[in-house]
Amino acid sequence: MPADEPGAEFGLTEGFSTDLDGEPADERVYRVALQLYDPAGVSDIAERASCAPDTARRHLKRLADIGVVERVSESPLTFARNESYFEWRLRNRLEALSRDELHDRLAELTDREAAFRERFDAESPTDVDALDHAEYDDVETVWLALSEWHTVRERIDWLEAVRRDRGSDSAPGENAA
Repeated sequence: MPADEPGAEFGLTEGFSTDLDGEPADERVYRVALQLYDPAGVSDIAERASCAPDTARRHLKRLADIGVVERVSESPLTFARNESYFEWRLRNRLEALSRDELHDRLAELTDREAAFRERFDAESPTDVDALDHAEYDDVETVWLALSEWHTVRERIDWLEAVRRDRGSDSAPGENAA
């Protein structure tokens, strides 16, 4: 993903561009499962993962057991990403940051949020009417920017929560890389 595309700086699609053909079936099903923002049936997932439906079903059941995906319906059997799992995983990665890394990320995101506030003359992305900030052909670009602003705000909140959780219990230099 080019660095100027929305979400690039967060690595949201890291690793998806690699060729799956050489990967084992469980890895292919896992990578497809990571992209299941909308519910998908076993046959569709199997086709996208280039494996048999029975193979996909077996791996999807295992992924559901560990919380990566959740069953959306039984008949037909459909699955979708379990967003709670991915939020938990992100929170764990953020908690592993050193104090300096945490400070740097917060500073960077705070600067980005300030730029959004200035660009849209608003305190929050929910305060912005995209139609007021774009010509008809450009509305999608404004919506993408507002979505990115929402993500930036969410990341700031998560980083702030990690910082608060550490509190004053951490000794100086603790968590340093």
